Amino acid sequence: MFNNSECERFESGCHDYIEDEYGTGARFNNDSFGNMEELSRVGLLLTLIYFLSIFFRYLRAELLGGIVAGLLMGPAVANWVAYERATYMVGRIGLSLLVMEGGLGVDFENFKKTWLLTTTLALTGTIAPCLLGWLLMYFFDRDNVEGFAAGTALSSTSIGMSIMMLIQFNYLKTPLGGIIAVAAMVDDVASLVILAVLQEIGRSQDDATSPSDWAEIILKPIGISLGVIAAGVVLTIITPIIYFRMEKRWDSYYANKIENAAERKKEVEAWLNPLFLFFLVVITIGSSIASGYAGSSYLLGAFAAGMAFSQIREEGDSESRAETLWKKHASLGWWLASVSFATLGFSVPYKALFSLEGFSLGMLYVIPAFFGKFLLGLLVPNKDGNFCNACGFCNNIDDALIVGLAMATRGELGFVMAQTAVTNDIMGDTTYAACVWALFICTLIPPLFFGRVLERKQRRSVKQQQVAQEHNEPVLEVHVPADLSTEQESNETSTTNIEMKTQRVLENEGVEKADGAYNGFDNTETDPPRESYEKDVKVDGDGLVF
Repeated sequence: MFNNSECERFESGCHDYIEDEYGTGARFNNDSFGNMEELSRVGLLLTLIYFLSIFFRYLRAELLGGIVAGLLMGPAVANWVAYERATYMVGRIGLSLLVMEGGLGVDFENFKKTWLLTTTLALTGTIAPCLLGWLLMYFFDRDNVEGFAAGTALSSTSIGMSIMMLIQFNYLKTPLGGIIAVAAMVDDVASLVILAVLQEIGRSQDDATSPSDWAEIILKPIGISLGVIAAGVVLTIITPIIYFRMEKRWDSYYANKIENAAERKKEVEAWLNPLFLFFLVVITIGSSIASGYAGSSYLLGAFAAGMAFSQIREEGDSESRAETLWKKHASLGWWLASVSFATLGFSVPYKALFSLEGFSLGMLYVIPAFFGKFLLGLLVPNKDGNFCNACGFCNNIDDALIVGLAMATRGELGFVMAQTAVTNDIMGDTTYAACVWALFICTLIPPLFFGRVLERKQRRSVKQQQVAQEHNEPVLEVHVPADLSTEQESNETSTTNIEMKTQRVLENEGVEKADGAYNGFDNTETDPPRESYEKDVKVDGDGLVF
């Protein structure tokens, strides 16, 4: 997981382990782990992560808090990092669990419905930024390998940030929200495969002397990565079968002890959930290690492990049981992920980042980073069902902007790819600084506009409904024959007809039924009190008018 230069730097900061007078080796010297100064540095790092994350949370770019904290505490600025190797290891575990969480959200049912469109969006959004980034770096005299590495840093979309924004605006369960979520998922898988290729280039580029050698370097990790994905798909089929059999056996075991079904289910979950969470974490770490040793990315193994648990759900559930259970431990996952973001900031070259060349190249690099993803909005079907909005773009501009901005939002994988390239000596400091600037801006800016576009779309939707209510009276009025409201008809018949017609109108207006009632109707066999619906329904001589 670390190259030789990193290990040497870590070892140089470690202190000698000394034996006590009994030869047990149980003590450390005064400058080792018992050093209060290093403990205070750990506390300062965590404090910075916390408050900077809160600040960037208001800008909808929370992960930047950890990166900035790592930059300030890292070797480039203060050089106050304590226990570097342990911090890096914790960060790697946190990053693996974060990617695993993305795997838990895989929904194969949605993928089956939109696989053509989402795969097109994902692959186009992965390849286009790579090519555009490579072309720009080639123009600035970077060699092909460095240009490719810089382009790969632009390839990934932040599935976590995109889904978080969709949830915030209650847009995830819409058809377009489902397309964005699945496309971001496929995009992340493709980016993880590219990361595996990048790592193999870092390990083997010195031995490549012919085109066949380069073909092997590129195709080998792709083949292994496809094998990891295939293994994840197989586990996705097997894992739910094992889980529900275990649940059934536990339920049978408690059937004779607890008669009440609800209490029995609670007792089964009390035993099964901790065991389930344990296996989820162990399999994630084991899959990450196995994938890394096999020659792919350890993060792809983590994603495959999460995917294996993603289909443990009852019919109609919006999320898997593993996802629901993992959310109960969100604070632990957040801290581990934040430490992983801080480790990304440790390697940022401060001088190159704020040099004229690094800054100007970074601002130029924003162009392929943003537009390579943003233009994917043109592939969103318009209202006529066409895939190209070039002619009818204005008829569907909100949907195109939503998809473009969601896919242009970057996250942790882009920074990981850039860091992987620089630690393997594939990328120079100036190019790395340019990647950091481009990723920083594309992590910060698109979410701000994404939220505004969604708010505007919601306002337009409300306004359109209001206009429809004002100009389409036949749709908004239900006339009941006046004699139904007189004493000549039975109260039961009148109430039933009013309720049925009211229900139909309210459903057409998008009003959901809550607790079996629509605006005061309790939907029972008994007649509702007249005052319960008079405030919403007006009865006159011509009939019932809303």
